[in-house]
Amino acid sequence: MRRIQPRAASAAVAPLPATTQFSRELAAELTALQPIGTTGGEHGMAQLLDAAITTQKIALNSLAQVSYLADVDRGAMEEYLETNTDILDACNYFVERIEDMKKYVESLRIVAHSCTNATTSRALDKLESCHGIEKRLKTMEKRGSCLKKTMLRQKLGQESEFSEIVCGSKVMALMSCFSLEHALSFDCSKGGFPVVKCHPMSCSWLRIMQDLAEGSGEKKKIRRSMIELQQIVDAARELKEQIKGKREKEKVEYSCVERVKRSCGELEGGLGFVEGKVRDLYKSLIDVRMALLGILSQAFRSD
Repeated sequence: MRRIQPRAASAAVAPLPATTQFSRELAAELTALQPIGTTGGEHGMAQLLDAAITTQKIALNSLAQVSYLADVDRGAMEEYLETNTDILDACNYFVERIEDMKKYVESLRIVAHSCTNATTSRALDKLESCHGIEKRLKTMEKRGSCLKKTMLRQKLGQESEFSEIVCGSKVMALMSCFSLEHALSFDCSKGGFPVVKCHPMSCSWLRIMQDLAEGSGEKKKIRRSMIELQQIVDAARELKEQIKGKREKEKVEYSCVERVKRSCGELEGGLGFVEGKVRDLYKSLIDVRMALLGILSQAFRSD
């Protein structure tokens, strides 16, 4: 019996981490996202951004109810603050990109109006300026943000309730921003969501988040759901070819002009909506950052 006892003790399985209030609330938020690709329209991207904003509010409320353990949590705090800066930079990048895309849409509206009034030479000149904006957007896209590198360097451990909260806040924001970066891209062939590795005994929301990122076709559905860039680019190119093939006083096909107008309306609506969500996310990330800096200053005073 003495020989058996140590073997039994060594085979003991470590208990699963206790489920926190933060974990339950975030898991519920992520579970509600699972049918995201079935809604169509602009709801998929909107739901994702709303979930990221709500997660920051959950994190803010949770931070007010947990203790900060300097030795255990300082690393998680420092990593969060670094990542938070990257995400805030990405939000500024999105706003700048959206502003340029709005100019692109406005230029195409002028093109469609010119075609309606049979001034095709003016329309062709304006299409050339649209092409210039498109090239600038693609150059900006190549520069892009540092979100992918930021995602890949994440350490998703769960050493304490505090570290779980800051981890959930940053990873949810990263996931939504990474998806949005793809939605604002002219390049349909961009790679998928980077795999976020987590320990099998990690909290439930991490596993749900991983399932969302790796789900069958889910990334593509989110990618297409908000900003139909390729649709408007194709419509503009078709219109340009038609204008080039017509003489000055010949009207281009009505259906082609209407397609450009319809694409402009759809893209403009999506851009305005997503810009508001990005600004809301930025504010909520600042709120969490300020709360954490307040906790850090108190910890230094107590030291």
